[in-house]
Amino acid sequence: MYYNKYIPDFYILWGEFIMIDYMSDLQKLKMSFFKCDSIQVETHNHNFLELAYVTQGSALHTFGDSESTINKGDYFIIDYDTSHGYLSIGGKPFQVINCLFLPEFIDRSIINCKSFKAVLNNYLIRFNSASLSSDPTTQIFSDDGTVFNLLNRMMDEYESKKPGFVEIVRCDFIEIIIQTMRKIFNKTADNFYGNYSDYVVKYISENYAKSITLSNICLELNLSLPYISAKFKRDTGATFTKYLQRVRVEQSCRLLANTNKKVIEIAQLSGYCDQKSFYNAFKLHMGMSPNVFRHQCNI
Repeated sequence: MYYNKYIPDFYILWGEFIMIDYMSDLQKLKMSFFKCDSIQVETHNHNFLELAYVTQGSALHTFGDSESTINKGDYFIIDYDTSHGYLSIGGKPFQVINCLFLPEFIDRSIINCKSFKAVLNNYLIRFNSASLSSDPTTQIFSDDGTVFNLLNRMMDEYESKKPGFVEIVRCDFIEIIIQTMRKIFNKTADNFYGNYSDYVVKYISENYAKSITLSNICLELNLSLPYISAKFKRDTGATFTKYLQRVRVEQSCRLLANTNKKVIEIAQLSGYCDQKSFYNAFKLHMGMSPNVFRHQCNI
């Protein structure tokens, strides 16, 4: 039997051997599409992300420990290792567009991420999960036609494979994610820059490459260091130093994945004045050296 680590057993048992081609694309392009017509799909999980859009019929969707009815125009996002399955209503086949993707399709620097939340936090999307009213990977979304049109354009590009098709698909997919997150954005939440911790987060995002300290930020805000330090840790779950280090490492990951700059130059652009400090911080956060990470991104 053909083996591919991305192919769940149910795809093979289902008899859809053409799926092998799509899974090959998932490995090569980091995304793929396919349509399926079925009466039942057994409960399964997989080690990639999936956006599923119902184009015809109705079905009972088993999702983890819950069940819900899905109809034409509904769509949902399946996270890593989340079990789900379908059973048509009335015994009639239902049709689903499946968009399979890995986080690194959005950005190669998040190659080791294993959750949709990590995709949302990426700099290309910037939807903090704390600003959402619910977990997007537990919701059934209803489309007004916007997502369907984008999916059709993405599939046309995917099938034609004209020069630049991957970039067009990526742009459309990012738009789908942002349009979808708007549906569950918590309008009663504080504005992003509405409190002191958000100010510090904004300051770090704009000045991480410089020599910055929380003490200097406190002087700007005319507030005490202990107060801001405690509030920032309570609001973000990290100390100022750890948060700054994480932002700098994330920036270095983007440069390692998407440029040919030397490691020492990337260290400096990410806010580190010496290579040793950069290597130590990078290994602490990523569990590997910058060179190993770059090699993984370019395989």
